[in-house]
Amino acid sequence: MAASGEVGKGTVAALLAQGVDSSSIVAAGRNPESLNTLNAEGLTIRRADYREEAGMTTAFRGVATLILIPTKTPAALRCNEHANALAAAKAAGVERVVFLSLQAATPASQCNVAPFILFAECATRQSGMRWTLARMSLYIDPIAEWAPELARTGRLPYPVRDARVAYVSRSDVSRTLAAIARNNNLNGEILELTGPAALSMPELAQAVSAATGSTVRFQSIGEEAYREICRKDSLPGEIVDVLVTIYRAAEAQEFSRVTNDILSLTGKASESVQDALARLLRH
Repeated sequence: MAASGEVGKGTVAALLAQGVDSSSIVAAGRNPESLNTLNAEGLTIRRADYREEAGMTTAFRGVATLILIPTKTPAALRCNEHANALAAAKAAGVERVVFLSLQAATPASQCNVAPFILFAECATRQSGMRWTLARMSLYIDPIAEWAPELARTGRLPYPVRDARVAYVSRSDVSRTLAAIARNNNLNGEILELTGPAALSMPELAQAVSAATGSTVRFQSIGEEAYREICRKDSLPGEIVDVLVTIYRAAEAQEFSRVTNDILSLTGKASESVQDALARLLRH
């Protein structure tokens, strides 16, 4: 599995917590040294770079179920990366692919990574391997990372008006990916990983206020004003473009659908935004 990022590492931890023997897990990433923090005796760590098909073929040898977690590269490059991963998986004898997708997987999506998501889902379904797609809503974790600044300024500025988002935590996504990987009866299933409620932005601001102890109010701003905030935070231009289109998609209610899939797959409901923010801000 692609394990270098927070969700990848969290999924490895969740597999171990769910009773999977460490000797049965292969954690793969572009920088294997970053995986040493997983600290599980018997865990196999291998180098796998989405840009290098041959290297991934070697890394995926002996893997029955492969969890693919996309990178943050631009959409067109991600298509090549995903094609490389699928070709490598097939050559290595992988039997099943679990792909972490996005709720905005529709041709009409306002999100600029939707072309990649559509390609990746279609290519996975046509790969000849068994497959399961897990479409997630937006992560709540970045809001927690931004919370001290929100508390300082007293405002939550987003380029939306009526958006509702079923925010989900990385922790919930990780443990659900682990449960999906362990369940061999989900072939051909398209699942949606969401929080328990779709919050409006004023409701999100109220949750941030409760978590920080400071009054934070939602402020609807224009896209250029939002871009300027991102530039002041030194975010790369391509990431800013993704964020702007994600909020266009949010305004179109592309992340407002709520499901019980996390509960049905894991036996435990997803965290509310309020609980997730309280937990994340304690650390």
